Amino acid sequence: MTIEQLGNIGEFIAAIATLITLIYLAVQIRQNTRAVRAASHHAVTDSFNHINSIIGTDPSAARIYRLGLAGLENLTQDEQFSFAFLMLGYMRIFETLFYQRDIGAAEEQLYHSEHNSLRWAFKYPGTRDWWSNNEISFSPEFRAHIEEVIKSIQSAH
Repeated sequence: MTIEQLGNIGEFIAAIATLITLIYLAVQIRQNTRAVRAASHHAVTDSFNHINSIIGTDPSAARIYRLGLAGLENLTQDEQFSFAFLMLGYMRIFETLFYQRDIGAAEEQLYHSEHNSLRWAFKYPGTRDWWSNNEISFSPEFRAHIEEVIKSIQSAH
């Protein structure tokens, strides 16, 4: 066997090894993507569950949330402050989910189910009033998205 033939065999083996490495990396990336999406899903649902737990176990928070949805005028100044932080917490989670969807880290199914909750919240005047008073708290992209949600709700009525 000549040195040239040995070189060709070496190149062939190197090409096979490279192909095997690329296949291995593709599998690892796919598994990593699934893990990231699962972690993202858990973090978002855990965050929503935390706020829901506060409202569900604290009668004062439940009252503030219920009355605040109906309209900010139903709340005292201190209650409006509490409602504002409940809504800020919710909307930050929605914004996170919106961002994760844009970068491909969120599952579409989770996004759509939570988006239905978002639409539900903006059917209430208190949510819309709160939103209009929080212009600097969110990214321009998320603000534009919410404005479209509000328009679609208003045009449906």
